[in-house]
Amino acid sequence: MSKPLNNVRISEEELYALRMKIRQSVEGEMEALSPEMEKSNVYPKELWDIGKKLDLFRMTIPVQYGGMGLCYEQWFTIMEEIGRGNSAIRMFFHQTNGLGWEVLGLYGPEHLKNKYLPLLAKGDYFGSFALTEPDCGSGADIQTTAVKDGDNWVLNGTKTLISFTDIADCFFTIAVTDDKNRKNGLTAFFVPADTPGLVIDPMPHMMGCRGTGHAHLRMKNMIVPDSYRIGPVGEGLNQFLHALAISRASIGVCLLGMCQRFLEMAIARANDRVTFGKKIIQRQAIQQTIADMATRVYTLRLLAHECAKQIDNGEDIEMISSMLKLEAIDSVRIVSDSCLEIFGGIGYFEDNPYGPVERMYRDARAMWFEEGPRTVQRLTLVRDVIAKKGEMRKNNYQ
Repeated sequence: MSKPLNNVRISEEELYALRMKIRQSVEGEMEALSPEMEKSNVYPKELWDIGKKLDLFRMTIPVQYGGMGLCYEQWFTIMEEIGRGNSAIRMFFHQTNGLGWEVLGLYGPEHLKNKYLPLLAKGDYFGSFALTEPDCGSGADIQTTAVKDGDNWVLNGTKTLISFTDIADCFFTIAVTDDKNRKNGLTAFFVPADTPGLVIDPMPHMMGCRGTGHAHLRMKNMIVPDSYRIGPVGEGLNQFLHALAISRASIGVCLLGMCQRFLEMAIARANDRVTFGKKIIQRQAIQQTIADMATRVYTLRLLAHECAKQIDNGEDIEMISSMLKLEAIDSVRIVSDSCLEIFGGIGYFEDNPYGPVERMYRDARAMWFEEGPRTVQRLTLVRDVIAKKGEMRKNNYQ
């Protein structure tokens, strides 16, 4: 893994001010748009203006292309704030600062980077990541093919569960170019959304994360110029796996933000809720539950911080990003259940005065599957654990 292109650090004072400004927006103007998103399943136009105002399109894009180029150690603290709110909005800004530019920025040809990265940084262009397929998931066994025809490639196949297809200007996709050598036989492509032969087939509404425009992408004799190829032929899988490792970590950080918000709402409710003449926060059983919730949050934050440092140092994060996602799934499951129990019946209703407990509870479940569920994370990380014989520290003081 090479050092990332984004390595700028702002002062701690600037970072804190930025975080608080974003938190205020997440829990204020962004939250106000959520009820309509829940009903319409459409991403509101107003969020583009909010994102531009808060510089949320350019946080991680390199400075030379108009971005802020923030290092991951600082970007993850901002991502945690975004994770406190609506998960469809979280997914959007997670994508604009990761999967929506990284493959192009790290591996794409200069003419594409110079043209599109500045547009992405301004929020005037949006890229969506198209890897997963209906019958074979997101690995080396994908079935979409790309056949060379002169200066073009002809792509055929179907991608599924692709997000924000209704607002995407382009897609970063991957196809088989050498069926006999799957490990080095997949190639990445930049595909404008209006490419002939590309059909977008919308999917039903989800349980949570509504407004994310999920759809199937069907490619039938879709012609992509070789100049739109990203990186060398056969290197697509390695490129996408690198981007997915960072994305996994980002999802873990967003789940950290969600866990933190659940903890805060649970404490507020426990301070107000009275049973048999006594606030439930004074009851030992509730205090123990809150202690367990807080420990989960604190542990998850330490793991996120360590993962961010490793990304910024250019280290291989395959293991730690999967650990972070695995721990985040387990934590949000326990913390959200505990929060709902502390709330009692009113936690199951919409329009809760303490916060969006009901919606967040649903949204959390969608994040179990982004970039792989717990079983996949265990399979991913255990290879390194076994190879290192269980010793994961560089020294006794790490």
